Amino acid sequence: MSDSSSDNNNKTSTGSQICSVVIWTALSIAMIVIGALYIDKCSIEPMIPIYLIVAGAVHLVGFVLLPLKFVFVKLMYAIEGILGLFSLCWFIAGSVWVFRIYQVSPRACDSTVYNFAFGILIFEYVFLCLAVFMICLCTCCGCCLGLRAANTTEEAHLSSN
Repeated sequence: MSDSSSDNNNKTSTGSQICSVVIWTALSIAMIVIGALYIDKCSIEPMIPIYLIVAGAVHLVGFVLLPLKFVFVKLMYAIEGILGLFSLCWFIAGSVWVFRIYQVSPRACDSTVYNFAFGILIFEYVFLCLAVFMICLCTCCGCCLGLRAANTTEEAHLSSN
């Protein structure tokens, strides 16, 4: 019975990973397209369309390189680290560019490109918060289970004496 349960968990995990890659790929393509279409439509902050193009391209490069992880494990960890660090810095820069002009009215920036960049950043902040929450939750659960196992072992040792 545990083999079938393990197979179901693997299928669910693989399915959710594929779904996640498809969603992020679609968003990345949309970022590139919208950034390119509105490249000259944001005079107050011309870096917003460029932010969308570069962020979308970096995400796509990361997804295209995923299969290489099976062949070049160590190299891919290095490349993922570099892409991750660049993405974090670019995310921070994009946040500054987009949120800095939030209160400006009128923005002198096409609403499509601005609202899309704003929405992408909010989506990424929510995703980041959920990831941090899940890491904290798993860490706490792991610590609690470890303490419980240690207490059970200690109680069993004490009762055997």
